[in-house]
Amino acid sequence: MKKIKLIALLVICMSFLMPSCHRATLEEQCAEMVKKERRRMPRNITTGVVLDSMHYNRRTHTLVYYHTMDDSLYTPEAIDYGKKKLHQQLQEDIINSVSLKRLKDEGLSFRYVYLAASNGKVCLSLQFDNTDIMGVEQ
Repeated sequence: MKKIKLIALLVICMSFLMPSCHRATLEEQCAEMVKKERRRMPRNITTGVVLDSMHYNRRTHTLVYYHTMDDSLYTPEAIDYGKKKLHQQLQEDIINSVSLKRLKDEGLSFRYVYLAASNGKVCLSLQFDNTDIMGVEQ
């Protein structure tokens, strides 16, 4: 009888512990991350660049960051001139980010979209897929 009570007690204890073993899915983690970050937006990134919003695209498994750029500072020529350097910097930031490790391990892509403040048109879009961020890391 004691053995049955002990087993029953173990089963009850395990039923309370099991929910704590749940690991958030990629979609759940991204949705939570977007929700937390939205509270801090809009946010100045640098002079003339504001991070307005972010979005998780479930279909493409891409985390998208939307920025607005001041047209008087970021002309097409300036964007063209700095595109390569910005690409390298963002790539390094993603590679070195500890907080994005699980997302990178799960194959998430990252996209940075820069819109003109005057008309909302896309001035620059940079995409980082798993090969861009994992191949360099090792």
